[in-house]
Amino acid sequence: MNAAEYFDHWVIVWRDLQLAVAMLHDEHLGFRPADRYSRTVGDILRHIINVEQGWIHYVVRRSLKSWPEEGDGRLNTIQAIQAELARTHKETTDYLTTVPADDFNRIVQVPGDGTPKLGWILWHVLEQQIHHRGELFLCLSLLGMDRPKIDRPG
Repeated sequence: MNAAEYFDHWVIVWRDLQLAVAMLHDEHLGFRPADRYSRTVGDILRHIINVEQGWIHYVVRRSLKSWPEEGDGRLNTIQAIQAELARTHKETTDYLTTVPADDFNRIVQVPGDGTPKLGWILWHVLEQQIHHRGELFLCLSLLGMDRPKIDRPG
């Protein structure tokens, strides 16, 4: 069994995230659910990308020279965000097919701080995507939109 097979539900989580992103328009990116809330809709989406790129492609794979910047100004349209989400996630899913489940207990040195197990990192990225997808769904409701129906298999 490899990591892609073990985390096979990630495909559904990602699909449902994409359904929500497809409902958005560029003007929604600046929406902040509350004055004191730290992120806008655009910030939430850029953070989802950042977590996946940072943990998997920088920390684990070492395919990036540093943890990527979240607010570099490139991802300021829905189209750009969708493209980067898709590119990043394809790299992730391609990588997961190469990782045997036996590697989940492998210790990964985080540059400058910590030594979590690979399995923890993969779970962390998935749980963060689920958490931030929930934030996005709440924002859709606050914008007066229906959230995607996700309580169903495949």
